[in-house]
Amino acid sequence: MKLRNEFYQILALLCDTPTAPYLENLVVAAIRQWHNTATRSKAIRWREDAAGNIHLDYRTGHKGTRTLVLEAHLDHPGFMVTGMKRDGTLRAIFRGGVKPSCFTDATVALWPETGSAGAAPKPVVTKVLQVTPAKKTTPMRVILAPCGVKIPNGTVGTWHLPDAAEARGLFMARACDDLAGVAACLCVLDRLLELKAACNVTILLTRAEEVGFAGAIVAAQQRLIPRSCAIIGLETSRATAQAVQGAGPVIRVGDRTSTFSPALTRFMAMTAGGLADEDSEFRYQRALMDGGTCDSTVFHAFGYETGAVCLALGNYHNMLETPAPVAVAEIPTAGPMIASETIHLADFAAEIELLAQICVAFPKYKPGMEDLKKRFNALHEREHKALLYKTR
Repeated sequence: MKLRNEFYQILALLCDTPTAPYLENLVVAAIRQWHNTATRSKAIRWREDAAGNIHLDYRTGHKGTRTLVLEAHLDHPGFMVTGMKRDGTLRAIFRGGVKPSCFTDATVALWPETGSAGAAPKPVVTKVLQVTPAKKTTPMRVILAPCGVKIPNGTVGTWHLPDAAEARGLFMARACDDLAGVAACLCVLDRLLELKAACNVTILLTRAEEVGFAGAIVAAQQRLIPRSCAIIGLETSRATAQAVQGAGPVIRVGDRTSTFSPALTRFMAMTAGGLADEDSEFRYQRALMDGGTCDSTVFHAFGYETGAVCLALGNYHNMLETPAPVAVAEIPTAGPMIASETIHLADFAAEIELLAQICVAFPKYKPGMEDLKKRFNALHEREHKALLYKTR
């Protein structure tokens, strides 16, 4: 499917925005800017909970209609400056799952928040000099090269990679995980507004997923999402032989830790199948994506009905894949083993349409397998019963 330009702009804006666990404020500011239009602010309620998770409520369904929650996380593995030595070198910590060996000779962009309110910060470039691996609750510690300017403590750092770009359908950015999921949520809301869809949907954008699902645990533990809601987590997950880039979004039946609610997963797959029947350009996949654990497992563990949709990801957590699964020589690097993450734009376009149609159809969804049981009973009565007993 072809991605609409306005949706590409949302994707690029968010994936260009620096973020790290507990340092998601620039992404939140970008989402506020997106929300701050007459149409969106009137139709979509903004809420922020005590943990800093963002809730965006779209309510046009009948009173009592069950709410569907689409969830994505605001962070990506990244740096936080903790001090400057007399020689100008910088102390920093790095939170998120990246192998220490990947830091060798890698360049880093620091993003001090300076300038006018709402203006994007300008990067200050430095380089990794030394890495001390994480130990238990102590995060990875990093020494960065002098950069010639004073960097405030708490400044967020990313790999020094260029802004988002596209080559032969492949989208390349500093962070697709999970800012592409956040972008998909915003695009789905715009699509629901366009359709004037009658449904109740909440977008939940959680903090600090990369360090152990911090925001999701608070939301589940404190029931900040009503237990009556169903939750579909949006992620990017490492591409596999069973889930490839360019073959459509993946209905994720589970992750490394758990499998998700069968009835909701089946409902999502049936919606996808209906779209594929109507539109020959729509493609989707269905797979167990066991490369890692996602927020959907957290909600599942706390008793919520859960499902998940993901996009096949290249260069997971910016760790350069060798050989690359997609032969695009233009993928930027920030060192021998650090590169831009990638998703396929056709997958992203199809994900938006799939999720929008799931939201539209959700008021008719009934949990459990009763409809499937009725189908099996009818099949047995119609075709099996007489032959089964007659041939004994």
